[in-house]
Amino acid sequence: MSAPHPAHHFSVESGLSRIGFTRVLLPRLEREVIRYREGNDPSETMRLLPGLLRLGDCLLERGLVPGDNEFFAWMDTARVGNVERRDVIVSLLDDEHAPAMRWRLRRCFPIALDWTPLDAQHSQVLIETLRLAVESVDVQAP
Repeated sequence: MSAPHPAHHFSVESGLSRIGFTRVLLPRLEREVIRYREGNDPSETMRLLPGLLRLGDCLLERGLVPGDNEFFAWMDTARVGNVERRDVIVSLLDDEHAPAMRWRLRRCFPIALDWTPLDAQHSQVLIETLRLAVESVDVQAP
């Protein structure tokens, strides 16, 4: 029996020039439930049918590097009226740095951008977080 795969060895392909990320929160997939009952049904319970699949957002986090404003530039494409959609591929890597599992997040676009607080009393890296809306997800195992 195989052991669970550690979550700390991963890569992200997103069309950004700097691809290192400290943390990725993959989108949650949740199926709606349709409750249905006909009036002449003698059962006291409703029938449950699968509905639409709802996708949560994806979070990409990385340390801020001076002069790198790619997250902001991507976020800003919506302001000019032509939001740039991208596929984002998150790969869980094995010991040889080959993909052990891959999530393809399709037609993503940024919906929020924030930074950790600036705090003169602590020494920590400034982290920027980009929140992406995700249109669909494919999960691939090699």
